[in-house]
Amino acid sequence: MAYSSKTIASWSVIVLILVQFIPLNRINPPASSKIKIPYTITSLLKKACYDCHSYETRWTRIAYIAPASWFVTGFVSSGRTALNFSTVKSDEITPLLAKKIRTIVKKGNAHQQLYHLLKPEAQLSTSETELLLKWLESLLTTRENSV
Repeated sequence: MAYSSKTIASWSVIVLILVQFIPLNRINPPASSKIKIPYTITSLLKKACYDCHSYETRWTRIAYIAPASWFVTGFVSSGRTALNFSTVKSDEITPLLAKKIRTIVKKGNAHQQLYHLLKPEAQLSTSETELLLKWLESLLTTRENSV
């Protein structure tokens, strides 16, 4: 039995409409701690990192349209699992965590490239990147000197 292209298109539209009703975890719980770092660094982190690595995610329109919403919520969930600034206290930024953040800021990774395609305003400029790296270096030297 061969289906016509109209039948296939009709069923495809119906399926796309139905998948919109699949519930996703797009919530922003209250932050359990407030990280105490300089305001300029906080603003850089909020600009470039907080959408995936905090409870202050700004959900864009695409986060409400399936099947793209499945990818967006998955990226945010895995980002929060890897590092969540809403649950980290400034005294918990260990040298290992600071080095990890420094490496990602320096080299970048694949998820950042995709994120910057969707939100180019979230990409840090060269001077902003240098400022963030200097702060991370100072944090590392402070922690190494105190040990």
